[in-house]
Amino acid sequence: MIKRYILLLACGIAFAGGYAWGQASPYRGLWVGTVTLDAVNEVSIPLDSQNVPRASDPLLPTPTFDTAQLRVLVHVNGAGQAFLLKDVAILNREEDAVSSIVAQAGARESDLALVTDPRMYAEFPPQPAVRIASAAFDFGDSRATEALDVMVAQAADRARDFAAVSTLQVGTEAQRLTARNAAMAEIQPVLTDMASAADVAARFTAFVDAFPALLSSIVDGTADIATLEDDAETIRDGSFFGDSRALDMLRDVVAAVEAAAPGEEIAAARNTAAAYADVQNEYQRFIAGQLFGNLIVEGAATASDFAPTADNAAAIDAEMRTGSAVQDAITRSLQIKLHPFEETRGEDAVDTVLLAMAETAFAERSRSRVAIARLVEEAGRAVLSDLVARYALPTNAPTLDYTDFVRSDAFQGAPGVIAEAAARAAIDERATNPLYTELSLHTAARLAAIAALRSEYLLAARAQRTELPLEGEFAPGAGDPRRIINLAQPTDLGDPGLTGRIYLPASHPTNPFRHRRHPDHTEGFNIERKIRFDFDGNTGDPLQPTRQGVDRVTGTYREEVFGLHKPLGPDPATDPIGLRTEGRFELNRISYLDTLNTR
Repeated sequence: MIKRYILLLACGIAFAGGYAWGQASPYRGLWVGTVTLDAVNEVSIPLDSQNVPRASDPLLPTPTFDTAQLRVLVHVNGAGQAFLLKDVAILNREEDAVSSIVAQAGARESDLALVTDPRMYAEFPPQPAVRIASAAFDFGDSRATEALDVMVAQAADRARDFAAVSTLQVGTEAQRLTARNAAMAEIQPVLTDMASAADVAARFTAFVDAFPALLSSIVDGTADIATLEDDAETIRDGSFFGDSRALDMLRDVVAAVEAAAPGEEIAAARNTAAAYADVQNEYQRFIAGQLFGNLIVEGAATASDFAPTADNAAAIDAEMRTGSAVQDAITRSLQIKLHPFEETRGEDAVDTVLLAMAETAFAERSRSRVAIARLVEEAGRAVLSDLVARYALPTNAPTLDYTDFVRSDAFQGAPGVIAEAAARAAIDERATNPLYTELSLHTAARLAAIAALRSEYLLAARAQRTELPLEGEFAPGAGDPRRIINLAQPTDLGDPGLTGRIYLPASHPTNPFRHRRHPDHTEGFNIERKIRFDFDGNTGDPLQPTRQGVDRVTGTYREEVFGLHKPLGPDPATDPIGLRTEGRFELNRISYLDTLNTR
């Protein structure tokens, strides 16, 4: 059995960048804790005793009189990727175990789910559940609003250029009408192409649909990788979204083939490609879901009954496969299979776990049935954690809300609305303002387009993002936890552990600088929050246990906010400095569940 484990582990080693891990991250699960902010950079410029302004260094957060505390939620998946959460509900999937909080507390973790999408609540039995939330980290899917913003900016640029032509005739109403129509005819086709390109999910799906036919040539080395990369880069660069999944998919499949053992190249290529094509993350939701948990529980019970009289592990494996829960899991593993790729991820997971459970049962067959069941279940869960492959999630994939928005009639009709409003405003500014400038033409066109899109912006604001991807590593020793005030120079700070960006566009309906009834506040300011976690300790250090036996990590939290104050620093135009704050954080792991929104 040990040899089989080693072989499976060797086959599950990570491919470059990508995406197939044979062991779940030791830091997986839900981490909840507190950030305590106790330093901030100073934005005022006080006068000294000689009435001379003395500006403090904007790079240096200085201690505050009091502290501010923020609740923070971070989830780490099986591949080790960290995501910042706004809120999460801990729900039980079992119908018979949801009657009370006490029953919830005694539930097996495999019966529980971490749900960040409120739209999924109806899929669970009614129950008194635990919900944890943070008001300090609220974020929607700003990409939906950005999709409108980039069209507005393009329309404003083109309307300005058209209206600024010195020979343009706008002296009469007829001439203005002619000019508006000509401007619209120039602007609208460009915006229509941009609206079509914004549907990055459709473009990626088209790439994925064509990919199975390429796998054999990639494996045997006859594929024109340079041309395929050019096609993938065209998808990435074809819209403001910058969707790099096609390029990442191609490169990771090539890397998987190069890293695979002889004879395993085609299987590695298929499974790696399928991980990208699995945009709903069905495979990892399956191995973390109720069906797989039931497989382990029922399989352990069956093995404990059959093992004392079994001739070999294969007979126990076959007997376990007759159980209804195991059959349900096997059926589900086939349902989630992406047949164009002929992938085997779900089947491999089931086979790996059942084989390990059968071998454990046969090895321990002389024990009591209760002991066999316990050991077999433990073996199944250990193998699920250590040997079943995990795949990193693409962090730049569009959300379902974003895709629904860009496919809506409102968004697809926006190019005509924007073109008409921008053209009309720019031409009217040229005709009615003798002192017009290129800036005034651009401003008039932009504000008119934004005003015309009020309903579309409100619709975009409803797009949700329930998890914010964080770049970097969640682990002790990741980053530089030294406080900036203790450094010789603020620039001495090392590389970060985890970083993230929360962005609220100027035109977003919830931007705090926008006021519906104030004519000067039809547009706000772009608000950007750059957050950073730096962890205490050294690489490889064990996690810190608290007195309750719960794992804990600590470190330094930093945040820089742009948009709430004019940029600071000696060169704010090219190297702006925002409002900077820092403090300490402590996170405690309250669950080992490594996949969100499983059912």
